Amino acid sequence: MNVLLLSWEYPPRIVGGLGTHVHKLAVNLARLGVNIHVITKDVAGEPDYEFTEGVHVYRVPLYPPEIPQDDWVPWTLQFNVALLERAIPIINERIGKVQVIHSHDWLVAHASIALKHAYRIPLVATIHATEYGRHQGHLPGPMQRIIHQVEWWLTFESARTICCSNYMRDEVVRIFQLPEDKVDVVPNGIEPGDFTVEKSTERLRRKYVEQDGRMVLFVGRLVYEKGVQTVIEAMPEVLEKVPGVRFLVTGTGPHARSLKAQARESGLEDKVRFLGFVDTANLIRLYKCADLTVVPSLYEPFGMVVLEAMVAGSPVIVADTGGLKEIVVHEETGLKFKPGCPASLAEAMIRVLTDRELARRLTNDARAYIGERYNWSRIARSTMEVYQKAVRHYEYRPRSLKVCPPLPVPGESEGVG
Repeated sequence: MNVLLLSWEYPPRIVGGLGTHVHKLAVNLARLGVNIHVITKDVAGEPDYEFTEGVHVYRVPLYPPEIPQDDWVPWTLQFNVALLERAIPIINERIGKVQVIHSHDWLVAHASIALKHAYRIPLVATIHATEYGRHQGHLPGPMQRIIHQVEWWLTFESARTICCSNYMRDEVVRIFQLPEDKVDVVPNGIEPGDFTVEKSTERLRRKYVEQDGRMVLFVGRLVYEKGVQTVIEAMPEVLEKVPGVRFLVTGTGPHARSLKAQARESGLEDKVRFLGFVDTANLIRLYKCADLTVVPSLYEPFGMVVLEAMVAGSPVIVADTGGLKEIVVHEETGLKFKPGCPASLAEAMIRVLTDRELARRLTNDARAYIGERYNWSRIARSTMEVYQKAVRHYEYRPRSLKVCPPLPVPGESEGVG
C-alpha cells in the first residue's frame, strides 16, 4: 500500500505531541510493509529529502514573503501551497498510484483535500484536537472561527476520521455533526525502550532540588488550556506541608510570560523554575528525576505526557477531564483531581509527595497497565485497518461548487461564519 502522509511537524521539527505521533506512526507503518511518504515543513540544516527508518521524508520551504507563524491562517495557506507543489511531482514521478492520503490536523487540510480531488484518492484525517475544545466551547475571534470551519471541512471531506480517544470521538461527532460510524478511535502510543538512560540522573536532580527536596514536573506547551496556572495556585498550600518542593515547568508557548508573572506575584520565584525547551534526552532524565509529574489540563484530547511519565517511572496526577480520564485509573495508575481547582490539586500532590509507598505503587501499577495497550506496533495495525476501510468503502464525489453554509456551533444561537 502506498500512503502519502501530510503533517506540519516531523522530527527534528517538534512543536507539540503531533510531530512525535506522526513519526512513530510512519516508522511502524513502514515496518508493516507500507510504502509511506511524509511531506512536512522544512528545518534549517536538514535535507529536503531523506529515506530514514523505512520512511520517505520530504521537507518543503515556504514561499516568500515571510509570514509570522503566529498569524496562523495566512501562514497555513502559504504552507499548503508549498505542500501541493512538492506533492504533485512526488505522486506523478515517484509513487505512482497512491491508495490513501493521511492528513494530520487542519494545518494541512487545503493541500490534502486538493490532492484528494485531483487524484480521486480516499482521504483519512486524524484530528488531534479542536479549536472549539481548546477554547472551552467558545470561538472568541475570527481566526478561531476560520480554524473551526477548516476542521469541519477536513472531517467532511475525509473518508474516515481518526481520533485518539473516546472523548475526542464524541467531541468531533457532536461539534462537526459527523456520522458515528465514520469515526475511528486509535490511541497514541509509547515505546518503553525510548525511555532508558545510561547515565545517572542524580546530578541533574541536585541542580534543581536540595538533598531532601521533592521535584514536581510539568511537560507541555505553555498555553492556557494546559493548566499550569492551577499548579502555581496550588503551590502555597503544598509548600506548607512539603517545604522542599520545587516545580519545574518545561516547554514554551504564548502563556509563558503571564505564568512567570503569576509565579513572581505569588512570591514563588525561587520555587517555580521555567526551563523553556528541553531536548528529548534531558526530558527523559527529568521524568526519571521527578517525584511527581502533573498534567493539569483544562482540555486534553489524549495526554501523551502521561504515558511518557508512566514509562519513565514517575507517578502522575492528572485533571479528571478529556482523554486523561481514559488513561489514568484513579488510585491505581495515578491520581485525579478536579480540573482548574487548586485545592483539589494540592491535596493530591501532598498525598503523593509525602507517601512514598503510594508513589511506588502508582508507578508500578501504571507500568503494568500500559503493557500492550499503547504499543506502537498495535496502533500501526489499527491504522492500517482504517486505511483498508477507507479504500474499501470509498466512492468519489466531486466537490460541490456551491459555497458551504456557515457551520453552526453547538450551544450558540448563531453560525460561526
